[in-house]
Amino acid sequence: MSARPANLERIEARQTPAGNRQLNAPPRARLQARLFEPGLARCILSSYALLWAGTILFALIAVPFAGPLHEVFGLSGGLAAPGTTSMAALTLTNNAREAAIPFLFALLRVGARRWPIVLGNVVIAACFTADMALGGLALGTDGMRALPYLPQWPLEWAGLALALAAWRRARTGRRDPLELTLLAIATAILLCVAALLETYAVPQS
Repeated sequence: MSARPANLERIEARQTPAGNRQLNAPPRARLQARLFEPGLARCILSSYALLWAGTILFALIAVPFAGPLHEVFGLSGGLAAPGTTSMAALTLTNNAREAAIPFLFALLRVGARRWPIVLGNVVIAACFTADMALGGLALGTDGMRALPYLPQWPLEWAGLALALAAWRRARTGRRDPLELTLLAIATAILLCVAALLETYAVPQS
């Protein structure tokens, strides 16, 4: 049997749809393509930026009311209690519960119905706005003095950004099981490290 001409193989490769080439690729290549997909990366980065923008906005709003907020909420820059394993577990549980909400809505079969998307947007926006408000108010009232007590923020916000990205892609029809699984694993890792930092890396009495 004669070998196929190389130019014929190149022509067929160009005629093969990109989706089929991805399906025929080795598992490792498919995983790398999913992890480094430009659309997913942009969604994660924009979600991360959105969380920080909201936090900074609330911090700016709180600056003129720093005195009253200290009196109303009892905010202070005192040393934190010594960290314990149970405290780290409680912090992780609270953060994981927050991150689980977007993933749960992403797992729903949205289909052509609009009300699940609206409901998901409202619930997720309310939960994340509350987080941004709490962080922003603390930063706005204490200013730079609050930074030593917030070493976990970059990782915590990164984990929540992954969860938010999962929902934002799912609501537009990009609800891929492998992608959701990878995002969930990465979110769990980030939140675990953030909980340890929040428990043991802040100034303690």
